[in-house]
Amino acid sequence: MKYSEFGMAAVSVALMLAGAQVAAQGFPNKPVHIIIPVPPGGLQDSLARAMAPELTKRWGQTVIVENRSGANGIIAADAVAKSPPDGHMLWMGTMVQLSNDLLNRKMPFDPVKDLVPVIGLVDSGSMFISSVDFSARTMQELFAAARAKPGEINYGSFGVGSLPHIDTEALATQAGIKVTHVPYKGGAEILQGIMGGQVTFAIMGITATIPLIRQGRIRAIAYGGQKRSSSFPDVPTISEAGLKGFTSGGWFGWFAPRGTPAAVVNKIASDAGQVISVPEFREKFIQAGGLEVLNLGPGPLAEQLRLDRESYSARLKALNIKLE
Repeated sequence: MKYSEFGMAAVSVALMLAGAQVAAQGFPNKPVHIIIPVPPGGLQDSLARAMAPELTKRWGQTVIVENRSGANGIIAADAVAKSPPDGHMLWMGTMVQLSNDLLNRKMPFDPVKDLVPVIGLVDSGSMFISSVDFSARTMQELFAAARAKPGEINYGSFGVGSLPHIDTEALATQAGIKVTHVPYKGGAEILQGIMGGQVTFAIMGITATIPLIRQGRIRAIAYGGQKRSSSFPDVPTISEAGLKGFTSGGWFGWFAPRGTPAAVVNKIASDAGQVISVPEFREKFIQAGGLEVLNLGPGPLAEQLRLDRESYSARLKALNIKLE
């Protein structure tokens, strides 16, 4: 390469870096929309709404949380994937909601190529809960009841292919029971279904269950984390309750449209990471809800997504779950 070519290459790199810096410095220049794939009141929604005012203060632009539920996250993710790649529209979701293609769903976008990982926010073990009117108080008692009446005991989830659905079916397979699936659109509806007697039990994110468990309106049977929850130290893990090695849970992260400048992605990740790392915020909105801070940047989140999709795919194949 000639000297002049070296010079031109150097200038090109410098211009690209300068452009990236300008993009980051100019972000945001209008309201930022965080699109949530579930109805208001659930785990994802609560965390996003807690973060929105904090980021509004940092950015000087309003951060708006929008709920677009349906199709196990596809509707919300598609809207973001097809939005301008400038960081002003973000999708908040889970690994499972980015893995609908593994269920052979018809996807209007490529979940791996068309969305860019921004930040992994929090990690959460799931809580195995039941109606207080159900006679079983432990997992073993529930299993015994299910074996006595195959298919007559039902459970709620966020829909076919959702993590609660996959985890419950895997749990049922390991326990040797048959239960009936009742799909809902979000956590709030599942809880209403349990309290109203439409479903007997569910596996779902711990945060939304905490006040109802403490009020005695639903029963905590077991916790899906590797170790007991600090919020409910007397509740055994699913593994302790009889299914050795079984865990249930997931993470929530933010994703941007493909083509969003790396500098903008990194700025969002850095600023959001700072918000969830503030001790007061962490204690009030994360730890109080039984969650753990992840704070995974774009690269680590991409790798976590890859590993989790592989694991999820293997479980799907083992259970042979198909769309209803």
